[in-house]
Amino acid sequence: MQAECIVPAGQWPAWWNTALQVLERLQEGHAHLGKWLEQLREVDPDREGFDPLAAGWRGLVDMLGVPDYPMQAASAAEGKSAWFTACPYENLLELGLPLTRAWLNWTVAARQRGKPPIKADLFRSWCGVFDSLSGILPGAAVMGLHQQLWRQGIAWQWLGEGKTRIGEGVRQVTIEGTADIPPIDDPDAWRIPIYTVTGSVGKTTTVRLLHQLLAAGGVCLALTASDGAWIGDNQVARGDSIGGVSARALLRSPLAEAAIFEQGRRGILAQGVPYARSEVAILLNVQPVHLGVQGIETVEDMADVKALGLRPAKVVVLNHDDPQCRRIAAQRSPETCVWFSTSSRPEEIQALSESVLGTAGVLRDGQGNPLALGIWRGGQLERRFGLEGVAPYHGLLGEKTLEELLAAVAAAWFGPLPVEDWDARLPALRLDSENHMFRTSVHKQGDTVFVLDKAGEEASLAILQDAIDQIANREAVEWRIAVMTRQASEPPKRHLQSARMLYHIADEFVCFDRPDTYAGASALPDYEPGSIPVLLRDELDRQNAEHETNKPVTVLPGWAETEDFLRKRLAELGGKTLVLVNQPSTSVHELNQSIIDFATGKADVADG
Repeated sequence: MQAECIVPAGQWPAWWNTALQVLERLQEGHAHLGKWLEQLREVDPDREGFDPLAAGWRGLVDMLGVPDYPMQAASAAEGKSAWFTACPYENLLELGLPLTRAWLNWTVAARQRGKPPIKADLFRSWCGVFDSLSGILPGAAVMGLHQQLWRQGIAWQWLGEGKTRIGEGVRQVTIEGTADIPPIDDPDAWRIPIYTVTGSVGKTTTVRLLHQLLAAGGVCLALTASDGAWIGDNQVARGDSIGGVSARALLRSPLAEAAIFEQGRRGILAQGVPYARSEVAILLNVQPVHLGVQGIETVEDMADVKALGLRPAKVVVLNHDDPQCRRIAAQRSPETCVWFSTSSRPEEIQALSESVLGTAGVLRDGQGNPLALGIWRGGQLERRFGLEGVAPYHGLLGEKTLEELLAAVAAAWFGPLPVEDWDARLPALRLDSENHMFRTSVHKQGDTVFVLDKAGEEASLAILQDAIDQIANREAVEWRIAVMTRQASEPPKRHLQSARMLYHIADEFVCFDRPDTYAGASALPDYEPGSIPVLLRDELDRQNAEHETNKPVTVLPGWAETEDFLRKRLAELGGKTLVLVNQPSTSVHELNQSIIDFATGKADVADG
C-alpha cells in the first residue's frame, strides 16, 4: 500500500512534538493509547529520513507485536513524502492506516487552531477501532511463527481463523495455530524452482522459449507473461500478468511444481518481488526505453530497477554484449554468473568461462551465419547445439531471436530442471500466431497478410522493421499498410519517434484512436480525446514533405471504423498486401481480441 503525507521537511521536528502532545491529550480520555504513545516517544524526529506518517504507523504495529515486514519511505518534491508498505495482515492495514492518518490530521488542525477539533462521538468511534486492532491479529505464538518463517525466507500467508499457509506450489501446507509445525530449518524444502526473465526488449519471447524447453520434461509450470498467466496448460488470466501480484497468486497454486515469471519495470516498482529465493534470473538487455517514467531518468536507473529482480537468484544469466549487464554483474560473485553473447568469438567466450560459472555463445560460418550454440564451462566446450531446422520465431531465426534463444538455452542448461533430448527440443520450439500474439504474429487471408505487433519504442521497432521486410519478401507483398494506435500514458516525443520509424516500413498509414486511453489513471495531461492519431498523422505528413513523397494517411476514431476502412481499401487494392497492426498496449484485452478476430477472419464469420 502507498500512503502520502504533506509536511514541510523543515517543520518535521516541531510538528512531531505537536503530534505527541495531541496523543497525550487523547490519552486522557482513553488510557489504552498510552502503549502507542510509549512507542512514539522513542522516535527521533531529527534523524535522517524521518517521516511522521511512517513513524506513527511503525509505532502502532510495534505496539501490537506484528512481525517485521518491508517498509520503505522516500522523500519527494515540494515537501511531500511518499512511503510504501506491505503488511501480512490485511485487516490491520485497512484499519490501522486510517487511524494513523486521522491522528496526524488532528495534529495539523491543532497547530492551526491551538487544540484538536475532535467531536466526542468521533473520538469514541476512533478509540473503538483502535481497541479492535489486536482482535484481528493472530495470537502472539502464531505471529512468532510468522516471524521465524520471514527470517528463514519461507513464503507464508495468514488465512485467518487460526490458519497459516506455508511454502510455495506443490511444497505448501496449511497448518492451524502452532501445533504440529513442520520443520522450517531448510528453506529450500518449501520452495519450488523459480526462473525469471527481465530486460528492455525480448522478455516475452525468452519466457516462451524457456517455458517450452522446461515443459518438455513433464513438470507443471506456473507462467506469467505480458499476455496472460498459466498453470500447466490451463490459462488462469488474460492480458498483462507481469508483476508480483500475479506471481504470488501462482505460487499459491498447489499444482505448480516450478515457475517462470516475466518481470517488468512497472511491476517491480509497484509490487516488488514476492519471493525470497529464485533459481535462475535472466537479464537480456537494458536500453533507453520507458525513461522519464516513475522517476527513472537514465539507463543506469533502469538497470538498477531491473537488478532488483536478480537479487534473489542463485544464478544470473547476463548479456555480455550489454554494458549495463556488465555493470550489474560487478555487484555479484562471478561463480553465480553465466554470460551469453551473440557477437563474441568462440575463443573469447571460452576464455570468459574460466572466470565465471559458465558461458554461452554462437558458432558461425565464414559469412557470419549462425551454425550452432555452444556452452562453455571452465574453459572447455561442454555442449554444442546445432541450429539446423531451428527457426522458432514465426519461421524465422533473426539475430534478435538468436539472442533470446541463447539466453533461454543458457538458463535451462545451468538451471535445476533437466531438459531431455536437446537435439529434438530446439527444432520443436515454436513462437507463432497461437502462442505469441502481437509479436510479429502472421495471419493470412487470401492475398492479405496481417501482421500483429506491439512494438512501441525505438529498439523494438528496429527489430520489427527487419521482420516486416523478411515477411514481405517471403510473401511477395506488393503494398504495405501500417495501422497504428497509441496510449496516453506515454509522452508525445515517444509517439513521434515511433511514427518516424514506421514511416519507412509501410506505403500507407491508418491512425486510429483509443477513446479509453484518455480516461486512464496513468494518462498524461499532454493529450485530449482525439489528439493522439492527429499527432501521429502530423508527423507522418512531415515525413512525406521531408522525403518528397505522398504516402496516404487516414485518421479514424476507433477500431470499428478501422475494420470498415480496411475491408474497403483491401478490396480496392487487390494483389498481395501486408497489413501491420501496431498496438503496443497489452492491457486492453477486448481491443486486442477484436484485432485478432479481424486478422484471423473470425469477425467476418461472426458478422455473416
